[in-house]
Order: sequence, then C-alpha cells, then structure tokens
Amino acid sequence: MTDFRRAQEQSHPSKTNTVLLGVILLLVLIVSLQVWLLTAGLNTALGGDRSIVWPAFQASLVLFLAGAASLRYLPRPIRAVAARPAAEAFPDAALAWRTLAISAVSLTLAFSVWFMWSAIAIKLPDAGFRISPSQRFWLTATPVILGSLLRIPYGVFVSRFGSRRSLAAVTLLLLVPCIGTGIAVQDPTTPFGVLLFWSAVTGIAGANFATSMAVVTLWFPKSKQGSALGINGLGNLGVTVAQLLVPVVIAAGLFGALGGGSLSLRLKAGGTQAVWLQNAAFVWIPVILLCTAAVWFGTRDFPMKPKTIASQLGVARDLHTWTISALYFLTFGCFVAMGASLPLIIQSVFADAPGGAPSPLLYAPFAPLVATLLRPVGGWAADRFGAGRMTAIAIGVMAVGGFSLSRFLRPDSFDGFFATILVICAASGFGNGSVFKIIPTVNPREAGAVIGIVSCVGAFGGFFPPLFLGWCIERFGSPAWAYTAMAVVALGALAVNGWFYQREGSPTRC
Repeated sequence: MTDFRRAQEQSHPSKTNTVLLGVILLLVLIVSLQVWLLTAGLNTALGGDRSIVWPAFQASLVLFLAGAASLRYLPRPIRAVAARPAAEAFPDAALAWRTLAISAVSLTLAFSVWFMWSAIAIKLPDAGFRISPSQRFWLTATPVILGSLLRIPYGVFVSRFGSRRSLAAVTLLLLVPCIGTGIAVQDPTTPFGVLLFWSAVTGIAGANFATSMAVVTLWFPKSKQGSALGINGLGNLGVTVAQLLVPVVIAAGLFGALGGGSLSLRLKAGGTQAVWLQNAAFVWIPVILLCTAAVWFGTRDFPMKPKTIASQLGVARDLHTWTISALYFLTFGCFVAMGASLPLIIQSVFADAPGGAPSPLLYAPFAPLVATLLRPVGGWAADRFGAGRMTAIAIGVMAVGGFSLSRFLRPDSFDGFFATILVICAASGFGNGSVFKIIPTVNPREAGAVIGIVSCVGAFGGFFPPLFLGWCIERFGSPAWAYTAMAVVALGALAVNGWFYQREGSPTRC
C-alpha cells in the first residue's frame, strides 16, 4: 500500500470507500450498456429497431467520462508522506541514448520488412496471381508465426552473446526474406505454397523486437525504462512506412535490369499499369546494410556476465510472465492484427460505399501510425502515474471500442468505423507502452528473457485475429463477431490487470 493511500484511508476512510464504490458501480453500468448496445446492433442487422443504438452508445460514453472524472475528486489526505525515490546511477547516459536511437531505427526497418506482405498481398490478384481471398489473409497472417516463436531465443541471445553482436546479427539476417520474397513475386505462376513459405520466413523480422527491447532494457535505469522502451517502440512505425512506401516503389523500376522485369497490374477503371512487385522487398536491402553498420560501429556490448539460455528460460515458471503475456497478447496483438488485416477489411466490407470504395492503402497506414505514436506516451505515463492504472485505462477503451464497432459495419458507415479503429489503435499503442513498464518492475534481473516470452505470446495475438476476421467475413459476411470477441477478451484482460497490478494490497501493484 502506498503512503498516499495509507494517509488517505486514515483521514477519510468512509468517504474514500463510498467514492470508490461509486466508481465501480459506474464501470459496471458502462459494461452493461455496452452489452445492450451490442444486442441493439445485432437486432438492427436483423431488421430490428435502430433507434436505441445511438442513445445507448452516447449514454455509455457519458458514464465512462463520468467515471474517469470522478477519480479526480477522491478525497485528499490531511497529511501525505512525501517519499522521494533514491536517484539511480546512469553513468553511460550518452551511450544509452545513442543505442536507443540506433535500436529504434533498426526496429523500424524490421517492422517494415515484417509487414511488407500486408501491402504486397492486396496487389497479387490484379497482377495475375491466382489466390483466393482467404489465401491473402494467410499471406498477411503467416509472418506472425515465425516472428512470434523466434522472439523467445531472440530475447535471451542478448544476455548470452552481447547486445551489439546480437542486434547486428538479427538486423543483417533481414536480407534473407527480402531477397527470397523479391524473387518469388516476379512470376505470377509462382505456386501459393512458395509465396506462403517466403511469407513465413519474413517472420524473422518480427522477432527482432525481442532483441531490440532487451538491448534497451540493459542500458537504462528502472526509473527511465518505461519511457525508453516506449521510445524504442516507435519502431512500430515500420508498419506505416511499409504500407505507405510499398505502393510508391512498386510503380517504378528502381533497380533497372538488376531488379528484374515488370508485371501488368489490372486497374479498376480499366487498362493496365506496369508494376515491379519485387521492389517491395528489394528496397530494404541497402537500408539493412546501413543499419547493420550503425549497430556495429555505433554501439557496444553491455558489460555483463554471459548467461546460459537454459537459466534464463526459468522465467517461464513465474506466473507473472504469463499474466503480462496475456495483457500484451491483447494490446500488441490488436496492433499487429489491425496493421496486417485492415487493408483487406476495408476492401471487403466497404466495397459498396457511397461515392466509391475507400482506398485501403490510403487509410490503413494511419491505424498503426496512431498506435505507434501513443506507445512512448504510454511508457511515460506508466513511469509517472503507475503501469497498472495506465494499462487499465488502455484496455477499458479497447473494450468499449470493440463492442462499438458493430455499429459501423455498413457500407455507408466508413467514417465511424475508421474513427473507432483509430481510437482502438491509440489505446492499444498506449497499452503497449504501459505493459512493458510492468516487466522490469516485476522481474528486473531477467527482463530480457521475460521480454522474449511476453513478446512471443503478444505477437501470436496478431496471428489469430486476421484469420478469424477472414473466417467471419466468409461465414457471416461481416467481421462483427471477431470485433466482439476482441472486446470480450479485453474485459478478461482488464480483470487480470486489476487483480495483479492495480489492486490494493497486491505485492506486484505498480
């Protein structure tokens, strides 16, 4: 129990409990009204009364804001003990910040490579490749598999082989999927199995996240790790970079004869356009070489005694490794799923929108962009106000947004759909930053190993949703049930976070 809370209870025990009870009741009412809203949305889809949908939605928003505002008016203590934490040593600050900058750029590159298939897959049918809509979802979801599984060893490699060598090696390894993918997409007769193979190999780029985060954790004191990990998480911008850059580079023969020939892309308005799909992969090769050199010459290995991989994997026996993984499964999984599948969702659901279908590659990059920009804010807020509290706010907003999406899945509701998606992605990015602050707080000695497992489970959170979304669209003609399932999972994560990291008296309250 914090000194502030102890003094608060001593000064106004009955008033404090009454206000807290009121806040809890408000939150229960919010959840109840969201269930009502969901039911109303489903009834509307079946021809029921639409008039109650908006009142329910607006009432739930009012109650949500009222609950948040009431926290401000909790009674203050007559006397609060001012406890100043001891200043932590930070002798290599300049090197730490330089390492963070290089790591963030390298991670941006890795995410660009990891998500290049989300921009490639949408162009394949019009370029002559014979693949079904469900196969396109597989091409965007499969990179998550290897990217998830490899995060466990990638996280522990840092303590075994050193921060500089580990980060340089995994950055250089990005050449493999870029070269293989670039060759595979030059021929429309390439079998789907070959495309799927290179899509899977691209997953090694996603594993770089665990190495990058483990490196940053070593160099920063605990009081600054939330902010540092949040800034490093700006590497998620690679999703937006890939979705914005790929449509540009495939329209020009950047590498001449060395880059291969062009394909004919069928246009919706009629006619064809020459495209170089291989540029979506080849464009990253010179950047990979530059980033590898920057890591090798601009950083150094953190001074520490090497640890065996087996000793670090002992963190798998810690309950908190898995509770944090569950939280990250939701927040990061939502970010990955939105970034990978949103172009296909826009293309499938809003094809008949009034005034013409919205361009998927025009709108989709903004969702991961918002999530990425909010990640360092979440890390900073966790340092300042507590990781458990900030994580609860993020997950609560995600739950409300998930239930609300069923209202905006008609062809004429794209604006509401996209605005809600941006709110959910902002909350997920904020939650990514706050969840990672919990890791060094709960297990500072083996943070790298915990990051490997947590990020592995979290990345799998981005594998299943795109497939479930694709199945719901094929089965029901709408992704409504997939978004509702996400909201239900968010409510479960909210309970887990509240019990372990926000509850009064919890030994891991943070």
